[in-house]
Amino acid sequence: MAESGSRSESTTIGIVGASARAAIHSLARAGFEGWAVDLFADRDLKQLAPCVTCPIATFPDALPILIADFPPGPVLYTGGLENHPNIISQLASKRPLWGNLPVVLDRIRDPHFIQTIWKADESTPKVIPPGDPAPNTGRWLRKPLRSSGGHGIRFAAPNECASSSHYFQEFIEGSSLSALFVSTWNEVDGDDQTQLLGIAEQVIGQQWLHARPFAYCGNIGPIKLPGPVEVAIGRSGLALSRATGLRGLWGLDFILNGDAAYPVEVNPRYTASIEVLELGAKFRSLMLHRDCFTQSHPLLKEYPRSSTTQVGKAVYYAPYRIVFPISGPWDKDLDAAFDPWRVPNFADIPEPRTVIEFGSPILTLFAVGSSTTECLKGLQSRAVELDHLFAEATQ
Repeated sequence: MAESGSRSESTTIGIVGASARAAIHSLARAGFEGWAVDLFADRDLKQLAPCVTCPIATFPDALPILIADFPPGPVLYTGGLENHPNIISQLASKRPLWGNLPVVLDRIRDPHFIQTIWKADESTPKVIPPGDPAPNTGRWLRKPLRSSGGHGIRFAAPNECASSSHYFQEFIEGSSLSALFVSTWNEVDGDDQTQLLGIAEQVIGQQWLHARPFAYCGNIGPIKLPGPVEVAIGRSGLALSRATGLRGLWGLDFILNGDAAYPVEVNPRYTASIEVLELGAKFRSLMLHRDCFTQSHPLLKEYPRSSTTQVGKAVYYAPYRIVFPISGPWDKDLDAAFDPWRVPNFADIPEPRTVIEFGSPILTLFAVGSSTTECLKGLQSRAVELDHLFAEATQ
């Protein structure tokens, strides 16, 4: 099993990454206090935790320097940093790390290694060997070796030349979903365990959110899949954790085509789907995550895997250059007393007069419903509301 970060019993946790707000809320649900360094330092994040902005021009190189001004304690990283193992090494050298180390990330970010784990499973998209061009038959994706959130993914042209920074993966038709796992290593009896915590639908590349094709736009969950499908996903997760040494919370994106689940990408850290799963099924994932890095004999707790309530969130991208208004419907969320279990209407709220360029994320929208369809309709309604508001503001 992979090496772990140093142990710590501190309850003040640092969150670093492209966006920290969701993880700070998860910390609050788990009863922890936190601080954050991310790209935005949005208003709702500032209300809850001490935070500073890491300018995009110095991200992520400045992170190890910026964390020095915060109190001692462990640090947890969010999306995007798995592509920068040198930064993870620096963070781990300065603080206890509640996250996977570079030795694990090197395995996870190698799609050709991952392919060998599932080579006996027919429900796996094919990956073209390094150096080979894209096939001239079928549909293939050209995916960056170092990416997150769908950035840089596109369809490959037939016979397109290989690149040292990309790979070709077979395109599978179907629904995009994400599974959340937690993996532990028991030092007492030398056993590892992996538990499936929940599954959420993914919202990908939606025009009504002004997103690029293949861009991550949000999640809706928790959802329940047929038993055999969930068993297959659980089996894939266990094989992956044992082969790579994954620990703590991590995610597996997959395509559901009929009754077949095709794993397509691994997210070896706190994932974007966690907050909808926590809010929908009412559990505290970061308590499990903490134990994976602080306990020699961590115990996995069974959490409810489904709920009569579903929670949806969606990232609204700028349809054009926008100067963020002084006020808007998000003010109600800013003025409300903080409750980590309350589902907001809006989150990740920028400061007034912030300039947001075309294609950049502006806000996160939320909706609650009894079904995926109901949540989706609620999210679309909020997106239309923002379309009108920003259109009027630019006139």
